[in-house]
Amino acid sequence: MLNELARTSRIRRYMSSRTSALVGSLLLFAAGATPEPLVYPVDVAVDPDGAVFVADHEAHSLLKLEGGSFKTVAKGQGLPRTPLYGIRHIARAKDGKWVASDPATMKLYTIDGAGKIEAIADDERFVTPWGIAVEPSGDVLAVDRVTHRLRRVKAGGKVEDVVDVRAPRAILFDKDGAIVVLTDKTLVRVSGNSTSPIVATPPFEFPHDAVLHPNGSYYVTDGYAKAVWQVSPDGKVTSLVKGEPLISPQGIAVDREGNLLVADAHAKTIFQITLKGEVTSIGK
Repeated sequence: MLNELARTSRIRRYMSSRTSALVGSLLLFAAGATPEPLVYPVDVAVDPDGAVFVADHEAHSLLKLEGGSFKTVAKGQGLPRTPLYGIRHIARAKDGKWVASDPATMKLYTIDGAGKIEAIADDERFVTPWGIAVEPSGDVLAVDRVTHRLRRVKAGGKVEDVVDVRAPRAILFDKDGAIVVLTDKTLVRVSGNSTSPIVATPPFEFPHDAVLHPNGSYYVTDGYAKAVWQVSPDGKVTSLVKGEPLISPQGIAVDREGNLLVADAHAKTIFQITLKGEVTSIGK
């Protein structure tokens, strides 16, 4: 075990040093440029003004929907070990910046409105930071899929281990503000240093992301099932949408009208889904 930890630490230090040398000097992209096609959208989020933002894994970019098309906010260099090379999840920070997880570089980043990308200081123990969320305090929560751990990153880089969670994928909050983690099997609620399942045996096959809707239900994307599942407040699981046009639904968010927005990596689009299951594609 000690040898494994030492090896992980060496890899992490090497990757971090290679990444930190490239942050800032190479990654400043002017926002609001020409429209960009989606290449492999993996996450979607909505800011307080209702604007839609997308993380594109293969374009190494954060994009914004403007005037019916997607425009680049920030773009990585597209080379291994450079920031945003493996961008996966995005979350809005209290200061208006975006937080992005990048398991390829083992780092979390902030992105401002001008496209400036900065690495968030941490204790260099992240291996594959994946799902992220920002607490009301401004602290960043991140799950690590390799170490099976939920961690809290505080201002200044202090990192706290919150709880061990098997195969974590995404983080969100319940209606009371408690932390909820989507795993490869179910949704669990975090209480202290333990977790309890919200749903005992859901039919999830390969869940990617989850969101709490104002109606009290959780909605979960499932890549293998090509589905969006609804988990009602009483724990009943039903499929809202299953099959075409969904191919590989991944990130999910709720827009200002209460519709679901789903990033489908293989369909190369963002789907808008009503609570009646009506599906349309948005953006170009």
